[in-house]
Amino acid sequence: MVKNSLKPDERIQKILISTTSRFVGEYENSNDILLSHAWLNIGNSNIANRYDENPASRSSYVFVFRVEEPDEVKRVVLPNYAPTGDYICSYLSAFYGKRFDNHGPTENAGIYSTPDLSIYNTICTHRLPFNSHSIRSCAAVPLNLTHLSLIENLFTGKSVEDSPISQLETACKFYRQALQNAENDPETAYLHLITSGEILSGAFDYQKEELIDESTNLCLKEIEESLENGIKLSNQIRSRIFSVKNKFVLSICSLIDDQFFAHSESKNNFGIFTEQNFEKSIKSAYDLRSRYVHTGVHFGGWVKPDQQIDDIQHGQPVVDDKQLAKILAHAPKFCGLERTIRYCLIKLMGKCCGVDILKEINKLT
Repeated sequence: MVKNSLKPDERIQKILISTTSRFVGEYENSNDILLSHAWLNIGNSNIANRYDENPASRSSYVFVFRVEEPDEVKRVVLPNYAPTGDYICSYLSAFYGKRFDNHGPTENAGIYSTPDLSIYNTICTHRLPFNSHSIRSCAAVPLNLTHLSLIENLFTGKSVEDSPISQLETACKFYRQALQNAENDPETAYLHLITSGEILSGAFDYQKEELIDESTNLCLKEIEESLENGIKLSNQIRSRIFSVKNKFVLSICSLIDDQFFAHSESKNNFGIFTEQNFEKSIKSAYDLRSRYVHTGVHFGGWVKPDQQIDDIQHGQPVVDDKQLAKILAHAPKFCGLERTIRYCLIKLMGKCCGVDILKEINKLT
C-alpha cells in the first residue's frame, strides 16, 4: 500500500517554542535538526505588538528533528516527544540568557498535535535583561540562532566523553524555570537558581580539605593538638563540614573570572558584585535559601527583579527578623544571582562541548 504523503512523517517531529525576546537567523544541523521562525499570519493586526519590544512581545520558533524509523514493536506505544521542547528551551535560555517557553508538539510520531498557547498571551516586564530584545551585557551571546553551532553537541549527543551532561541538563532546566517564575513568584524563582547552582556543583569533585576555610582549619588543628581524642573529634567535624553549601560556594566561585566582574548589568555602581564582596554574597544566597526552608519566612519582595538590575542590596533591609536582615544585606538580588548562575552554566556548557564559549562569543561581539 502506498503511504499517503500528506500525512506527517513518523520520523520528523516538530515542537513549537517561543521567547519574550527576538532572534534572527536559524540553526540547521545536516538533515536532522532545524530551529527556524514560526511567523504570525501576515494579516494579523497584532504583529507589531508581538515583534516590537513591549510587554506583549513574543516570537515563535519551530524545533524540528528527525528520529529513527520506528519498528513494529515501538509502533504499539506512541512516543511522546514533548519533553524534548523543555530540554531545548532550557539550553537556549542558559546560552542566550533569555526566557524560552515550550508549547508542545505540532507533529508528534506521525500525528498532528495542538500546542498549548496559554503562555503565549501572558505579558512580561520587557526591560528585564532576560525578556528584552537586547543582547546580554554579561556573556554577550548575539541574538542570532546560527550561534547555536557552538553548543550543537548538546543537541546531537556528541558531548565530550565523561562530561557532566546530566548535571548540565538539569541545572539548565531549573535556570529556565527561574526565568519563567521571576516576575510572578520571585521566591520560587530564587530557589530554582539555588537548586541550579547545587546541581552544577555536582559536576566538580573536591577533597574535604578544599571545602574548609582557613580559619576553620586552624580551629580543627587546635582541637587535634589540645584534646586527648582530638583527632577523632576533628574528623567527625570535618565530615559534617563537607556540606552542600560549601561545595555550592566553592564551585560557583571557581567558575567566576575577571570577565564576569567587568560586565555587570546593574545601572548603579553601588549595586554590583566586586571581587571583594562576591564570595560572601554567594554564601548569603545559600543562607537565605536555608532560612526560608527552615523558618518559612518570606523574602521575595527584597530580591525580586526590577529595572535597576542590581546584583546586590543597597544597605540592610529593615525586617523584624534580625538574622534575616543580616543575610539579606549581603545576599544577591534575583538579577545578580541569575547572572551568576548563567555564567557558570555557560562555563559548564563549554566543558561538555569541548569549546571555550566565552572566548568564541568575544570574537562575535
